[in-house]
Amino acid sequence: MSEPFVLVVEDDPKMAAIIERCLQRSSYETGVATTGDQALWAVLNRDPAAIVLDVMIPHPSGIEVCRHLRNSGWNGAVVIVSARSSPADRDAALRAGADAFLGKPFALADLVGTLSSLIPRSTAAGA
Repeated sequence: MSEPFVLVVEDDPKMAAIIERCLQRSSYETGVATTGDQALWAVLNRDPAAIVLDVMIPHPSGIEVCRHLRNSGWNGAVVIVSARSSPADRDAALRAGADAFLGKPFALADLVGTLSSLIPRSTAAGA
């Protein structure tokens, strides 16, 4: 697999499709999960280079998914996206182990730029 795999965890089908198309155009392989349980299963089975993780997804929440992944030793990049973007919300995401936080709405270019800065060059190059 030469393109890094990014898991999009978003329960809004339209938003998930927009993010997925954008990432595919930016040379990422993608998959979508719509619940926290699906996200955890997908990480175990695909070990993505990164996760774009919405906070307000069905059980468990994005914050809980992030915390669980970090506590289990998973080291991929986590970009939290949320319509709730107060300083307290951002702080909660970062304390849970997120690498970055983007408040909705966000520019797709910002998401791509954030991912490209977080995914190691050797992974992005398929090495």
